[in-house]
Amino acid sequence: MGRAAAADEVNDADFGDVARELSVVAELPTDPSAKGTADGRKTILVVDDEAEIRKMVRRVLEERGYRVTEAARGHEALARLKERPPDLVVLDAMLPEVHGFDIAKRMKDSERYGHIPIVMISAVYRGWRFAEDVRQSYGVDAYLEEPFKMTDFIAAVEAALTQRPSPTDVEKISAEAERRLAAGIAAYQRGDITGAIAELREGTRIDPLAYRLHFHLGLLHGKQGQIFDAIQVLQTALDINKTHFPALKNLAVLYQKAGFRNKAIETWERALRAAPDDATRQTIKEHLVGLL
Repeated sequence: MGRAAAADEVNDADFGDVARELSVVAELPTDPSAKGTADGRKTILVVDDEAEIRKMVRRVLEERGYRVTEAARGHEALARLKERPPDLVVLDAMLPEVHGFDIAKRMKDSERYGHIPIVMISAVYRGWRFAEDVRQSYGVDAYLEEPFKMTDFIAAVEAALTQRPSPTDVEKISAEAERRLAAGIAAYQRGDITGAIAELREGTRIDPLAYRLHFHLGLLHGKQGQIFDAIQVLQTALDINKTHFPALKNLAVLYQKAGFRNKAIETWERALRAAPDDATRQTIKEHLVGLL
């Protein structure tokens, strides 16, 4: 902790600390409707920061026999997706915390979630050219401008579910992501940094919501002096698990090294709230006093 507080370099003391569960979901709000999926109904995740839109879409979908879960923000959407992958996602393009386009890209670029259809809705990005670009660049299955007709919405949902490809073997993908993580750690321990980065990058491609893969990759970029790459990857890890203290601590160090003093203070304050013990909290407080 002393090294991190001094902001002299990224601390790799946490490197190789791997739990079997690669991305524990933290602070996920309870959604009673998510319990029990044995009745064979398809589950649709509705992601929108406007409660009235979520309420309207939920009512229409439930009337047609679908099970509906909700998320209001980007972090919550990623957690819901990781906790219980749905059969389809209704995704607002503009979201707090993590942009809807970013969520779509992460899903479609991965083996684990790439098969899940996405119906994207937006009141901001308009026009058929933009809609076609979103389909081609982000892989969404349908794009609807708000306000939209409910008949068009239901038609888009049912068409996407009908054309949905076969789901991938989730257990095999989880095992492969875990194997890549272990291989990356082993490569680092024998001094092969390039090989370690390659293994971890492949792991994030296979399962983009496995935050420990992003965390370890971020540490390696930081140790290599690739500050902005490290910041981006560690920020992705925190998008998935926003209370992961080692990621917060090292991200704060990186922001300082990059000259982003105010962002470093904000991140140290987040690390303070997530600190594991009183001694660590006191060290962070002293460091914050110095920055302020």
